[in-house]
Amino acid sequence: MCGIFGIVLKNEGTPVCAEAVERCADALAHRGPDASGLYIDQSVAFAHRRLSIVDAHSRANQPYRDDNTGVVVTYNGEIFNYREIKAELRDMGFSFSTVSDTEVLILSYIAWGKSFLNRLDGIFAFAIFDPRNSLVLIARDRLGVKPLYYTICDVGLLFASQPNALIRWPGVMRGPDMIGALSFLSYRAVVGARTLFAGISKLEPGHLLEIRNGRHTSERWWNLSERISRCKPDYSDIRRLLGSAVQRQLVADVPVAALLSGGLDSSILAYEASARSQIRPVCYTGKVETPDYDETAYAMEVAAEFGLTHRVVPIGEPSDINAVAELVRLRGHPLGMHNETAMFTLAKAISKEHKVVLTGEGADEIFAGYSQLFRTPYDYNRSKIITALPPALAQIARRRLGLGVHCSQLQFFLKRYSYFPADEIRSLAIDGQMRTEHEMELFDHFSTQFAEAGGDFFSKISYLLVSTHLPALLEMVDNTTMAAGLEARVPYADHQLVTAAMAMPGSQRLRWRSPIASAQALWHPVASFSERLDVSKYPLRREYRSVLPNSVLSRKKMGFPLPLGQWVVGEGATEYRRLLFHKDSPLGDLFDPAALRRWFEAGRRNPSDSFGRKFWLLANLGIFFKEVFS
Repeated sequence: MCGIFGIVLKNEGTPVCAEAVERCADALAHRGPDASGLYIDQSVAFAHRRLSIVDAHSRANQPYRDDNTGVVVTYNGEIFNYREIKAELRDMGFSFSTVSDTEVLILSYIAWGKSFLNRLDGIFAFAIFDPRNSLVLIARDRLGVKPLYYTICDVGLLFASQPNALIRWPGVMRGPDMIGALSFLSYRAVVGARTLFAGISKLEPGHLLEIRNGRHTSERWWNLSERISRCKPDYSDIRRLLGSAVQRQLVADVPVAALLSGGLDSSILAYEASARSQIRPVCYTGKVETPDYDETAYAMEVAAEFGLTHRVVPIGEPSDINAVAELVRLRGHPLGMHNETAMFTLAKAISKEHKVVLTGEGADEIFAGYSQLFRTPYDYNRSKIITALPPALAQIARRRLGLGVHCSQLQFFLKRYSYFPADEIRSLAIDGQMRTEHEMELFDHFSTQFAEAGGDFFSKISYLLVSTHLPALLEMVDNTTMAAGLEARVPYADHQLVTAAMAMPGSQRLRWRSPIASAQALWHPVASFSERLDVSKYPLRREYRSVLPNSVLSRKKMGFPLPLGQWVVGEGATEYRRLLFHKDSPLGDLFDPAALRRWFEAGRRNPSDSFGRKFWLLANLGIFFKEVFS
């Protein structure tokens, strides 16, 4: 919806420089092309860049101030149940001067204090200044759909929708966080509150900050594990909750579009949106040149089935390094996935006619769509059995099944989950102490999440993915679509649906196809039987089998891929290789250039997509360092 920026000075008597505030907010102009606003009151300043979706009138522009109390808000997101809350506030005697959800947000705070957060159903990151008690309250939504970053410097605390806005402030350090960089390579995301910018932190999902008298405190206002423990869902709840989430997320004063790949997740959203809206959404599909990765035929079948207008957008290879650099500059973050360039191409096409698009992120994390990853407990048990075999036989079994040495559940999972294995990073990184600190920090973070999750191994994996993987994915979608002035909404990340899905046993989310399938799979690697002997996202397939085409129900997961194995050694990646292996490589302070060259030469002999993904991560980190820190 928008881009927000603000500063809270330590000393109340110190005036805020309006020009400096505007300069920082200008880094977010792409997020809000419709209007801009500035509020300054002694030691507090809020800035806003608006994408108008609900109540496009200028009376709803931000920062928004309540005339009765002087309370001010700068806010990014949408409150989907704002009409219900508005009716409740009216019954309490409140009156309204706009029809926006922004005014509902600020009056809800005035009515109920910070406990109003529990009443909100939406996606949001906001800051409220209450001059009555000199309090600034900053909060982020439950699952982390809307991003928020902050830093503390000599003059006070600054916050923004993107970190590249913060480093424009005079005195904020402009340097890379090297441990954050290693985290990005390992998991395509910077884990926890750390970022790629030294001294800049993420406000984590479901958390808030309170700032008063120059001091700040952090608090977790929503806890997923507590909600899961109190939830007892059945299959019918899934369809009801998802349908309700789509219904609520269609709220807008502008037409809503939908991304449609023809896969299970997007096809269900297309069905629910067409069934629940008088104005049916226009669906968009990206068409890649490689036939094996082209999904347009499936998407066209789904669109025809539901009577939806369907548009196809050509997607090229990410060969233009300048276009990637442009997106990195806008986002203030490297591209962790190569399909982000495809997403940006789609977003630019959609934003010509729409301001809102429904996307399917979240389904894989909560319904076990990553079937090979969610079969880790099965492999863990097999690994445990193998330890009882004679050494020679155990070695044969591990080689056949692709299993490493038996270890703890978390270590076993992380070996499979990491995109860039720790031993490869060790062989490339220069600073041994930094490598050690990186590995210890990540392990501590994931250990905490495993402990919070409780339950069996499957439940721990699901909780970790929703707590770590999903927020990074949602941030990617938000920043990439907002770079084109388009808001992405994610019904599968609805907190009620997430809680219900996560409370279901793993055996109900990832099911064996028959009573003997588990035994049939026993001596086969996961990759050879995944989606052949088991069924991922079973609750969705079960509840929507009566309305979806058979081609959708029977398709194997494809995602939104572009082939990288051959690309990385071809002409399309020439500029990326030149950047990475130049004598003045932007990664020269992080990696040994000779070791990096040896790594590439070894991988190019038989370039797999896995090798291509690692190269993509390295190259994008290099682009990011060059664009942001040079």
